Parts: sequence; structure tokens; C-alpha cells
Amino acid sequence: MKVLEFLEELAKKYKKIDISDANLESLQDYSLSQTECIYVIDFSTNKMTFAKGFEPFLGYSDQKISLINYLEKIHPEDIDLVGRIGTATIEHSYQHPNQNKDNVLYLSFRIRNASGEYIKVLSQSSVLELDNKGQMISSLIKVSDLSFIDDGKVVSYKFVAENLDQEVFKNKVYNTTYNLFTARELDIVKEISKGHTNNEIAENLGISKHTVTTHRKKIMKKSGCHSAEELIKFCKRNGAI
Repeated sequence: MKVLEFLEELAKKYKKIDISDANLESLQDYSLSQTECIYVIDFSTNKMTFAKGFEPFLGYSDQKISLINYLEKIHPEDIDLVGRIGTATIEHSYQHPNQNKDNVLYLSFRIRNASGEYIKVLSQSSVLELDNKGQMISSLIKVSDLSFIDDGKVVSYKFVAENLDQEVFKNKVYNTTYNLFTARELDIVKEISKGHTNNEIAENLGISKHTVTTHRKKIMKKSGCHSAEELIKFCKRNGAI
């Protein structure tokens, strides 16, 4: 799993620093509903060092849950993008010491509960502790049930960080797929996502229907999709729209 390989490499860059007992003890009294849980990742050891609320929410024991088996429960279609978003976030934080205190990552994806059902959740990651150089050495993650308002298959995120260049960050997350289409092709993709026909797209963009048809064939070929519905899902999953 690429995200674990990344975390292992990151851990080598840190000296082992024990997270303040006061920080972990304070989490024992963290108030949670039946559809929420929290955990802590220590980046100097690459381990989940605290967990609370997993059993009533997802059916897993707080004592037995680990970072590895937590990640293994993320939907197979979601894990790659979840990993890329998490990796890009941590890299940004590592590269910008003293600017990490208020960083927050909001990330939605599907995860499997103990009954074998995949549910949509919102993961909110924030800084728990920094070292004396301003590097993030631990993160607190709160996971909440999102399925009552969103049961879709699209992984989505919002990263809030000081001086973050959103375009650079998005390009890092989606790699080559972000730049898969030309600017004109992206215009057409956006029109398709609105449910517009080729005639309507041509009129809206001031181009001929033939040009729209040509672009549409190229878009489908590049994405490997065979319908507008497949294309929209592909583009949302890969950051094109």
C-alpha cells in the first residue's frame, strides 16, 4: 500500500519523540456520538497510538484497531486516491514547518464496518502536536458518519493550510489525470456534466457541432469511458471537474 510506504519513509526522517501524555490523556474525555470515532497517528513511529469510539460506530475494538487494518477497510476503489490526498497533505506540512498549526484536511470516502457494509464517512484531520522545529509529529483524526446525506462513490477533499497553492496541490494529488484533457476539452466536459446536448454545447461555447463531436470522441478515448455518466464519475474521481 503506497501510503504506508510513504509513512514508513517519513518516519525515518523523524527522531522518536514521545507524544505528550497530557495530550493523549485529554482525549480520553473527548465527547463522541455513536456515529463518530477518533484516532491519533504518530508520524515518528508510523503507528496509531490512540483510538476511541470505533466499536459503537464501526464495530471494531479500540484496542485491536491499527493503522494498517484501518486503511485496509477503506473501499478498494477509494484507497488509491485517499492515499494520494493524505500523502500530498503530509508532504505539504513537512515542507512548510512553522505553518502547520492550523492545517485541517476534510476527506470523504467509503469504509467497511464490521458487518461488511461500506458506509460514507467524513474524516477530519488536524495537528495534535508539533516538534520544536514546527514539524507535525502527530495528527488527530475524527471520523463521522456521512451516509445519511451522501452515499455517493466519489472521494472528495478540502485541505485548509496557510499559503497553500491549490492548483499545485491538486496537480500533485491527481498526477497525470489532472492534466489529461486540454482546456477546450475541459470546457466540453463541464458542459457534458450539466447534461447539455452537442447542439447546446456548440451554442454555449460558440463552436460547431462537428467540433464538439470531435472533441467528445477524444475525451472518451482518453478517459476510457463509454457514456456521459461514466465520464462524469471518472472526472470527479480524478479532479477534472
